[in-house]
Amino acid sequence: MEFQEVIKDLKQKRELSDLDDSFIKSRVMDYLNQNKLSDKFMEKKFSKTSVYKRMFKDIRRKLHEIYGIFRSDTFKEHPSVKERLVYYKEIYHKIFSITGKPKKILDIGCGLNPMSYKYLGYKPYYYAADISNYDVSKVYQFFRVNKIRGRAFTFNLIDDPCSKLPIVDVCFLFKVLESLEAIKKGISESIIKGLRCDWIVVSFSKKQISGLKIRKAGRSWFRRILGKLKLHYVVFDIGDEIFFVIKRK
Repeated sequence: MEFQEVIKDLKQKRELSDLDDSFIKSRVMDYLNQNKLSDKFMEKKFSKTSVYKRMFKDIRRKLHEIYGIFRSDTFKEHPSVKERLVYYKEIYHKIFSITGKPKKILDIGCGLNPMSYKYLGYKPYYYAADISNYDVSKVYQFFRVNKIRGRAFTFNLIDDPCSKLPIVDVCFLFKVLESLEAIKKGISESIIKGLRCDWIVVSFSKKQISGLKIRKAGRSWFRRILGKLKLHYVVFDIGDEIFFVIKRK
């Protein structure tokens, strides 16, 4: 069986249709290795087996959890943006009161968040990175139409090294890390250590997908990582989101 067959089938689901092929391929390879199915996968009739059907459902569910639930065709209807919309000015004011106004911002796992550019209150250079080709193209068009200095590009935080990312003053990781931890446990520490910036702003939702409040919304697991790395940070809550502003240098 060919990887492209699986990728094509997985992308039949509209919410996953714009995911980067290499990202999906890596998740398929992870599954095959973890379940010792690499040899079976090479068999021509593997796609007809119950093992393949289970694998397909498991991978599709995981992709939905880490990306599909956040997908939207418009800025204001994007789930995270929708929650954040009335708070954008307050969020950015609070962040920059701690970090100062950065000349360069990197937004990783950005979705359509860069379209909130006007709420920044000034005009920094803006790098936007995501695994979704759709989101990257929409942000690119937005930058171009609004004559914003910036660049939008596809980037996979799980498989691509942080050394490939630009050096910036502030890096945004809004509601990104827990999705990545679901794929690769412990990756948050590697990312925090690998990013080349003065400040990192990490956020987490205080609500479950169902809308219920998260009991341990303070993210003690993430605080332990920051403590281990001996990094100074400031925490604040706005709306249904908790923000960690972390000083790297």
